[in-house]
Amino acid sequence: MALPVGVSWFSAKQSALDQVLPNVYYHIKESGGKQISGQKEISKTLEIDLTQPEESLHAGFIKSYRQQIRQAEDEGVICYFKDDELEFFSDFFNQFARSKKIHTVTPERLVAMNGHLKLSFASFNGVILAAHSYIVDNDLKIVRAFHSASRRLEDSVERTRVGKANKLLHYKDMLAFKQQGFKTYDFGGIAIDTGNPELKGINDFKLGFGGQVVECENFYSYGYVLLRKLSRMFKITSKTTE
Repeated sequence: MALPVGVSWFSAKQSALDQVLPNVYYHIKESGGKQISGQKEISKTLEIDLTQPEESLHAGFIKSYRQQIRQAEDEGVICYFKDDELEFFSDFFNQFARSKKIHTVTPERLVAMNGHLKLSFASFNGVILAAHSYIVDNDLKIVRAFHSASRRLEDSVERTRVGKANKLLHYKDMLAFKQQGFKTYDFGGIAIDTGNPELKGINDFKLGFGGQVVECENFYSYGYVLLRKLSRMFKITSKTTE
């Protein structure tokens, strides 16, 4: 049995009913001047200022990233957005996710994001090397990296080129969102003081693009907290909705 869970990013207006229904609120920056009720948790994320000049944005990357981005462009890697490639994106991401043993995604889950989703791709000679999905808030002008996948785990491609293409894609995404008037590129979670080598590698990758580590205020409604306890007791699954 699957129970729906409401998910909000960045802004939230919580009614009395929302407090008892299963809802989660991530990285809340705007709540209409009212406190969100529920269990509060603090996490960390990396934010990059998109209002700075393009030259400053690029200069904030570590030297090796700047070099690899230039090399990827010189080699002919092409970056673009194509938001209607939901099925292709989910297939591409899921192949990567299964290799990494992380959660997969379905086209239906992406469709449910209903206008708050952007998809970008990096290709070389017609072959997709990397793909990203983003959650966008057009009111607060924030974009958050949501999914990221590449072919770096496959033996049939040149892994060095894939790594360069992925960095170029992040940079081109930043520039595109900057041109569209977005103010903040949220790179996603940072695991502070982690002893996990894989999480540390993810941290180092993100921090190589510059930016600032900031705190996120996350809230879990009383209904969600109860559902989470029951699901652990009775092995009930849940599905999220935007």
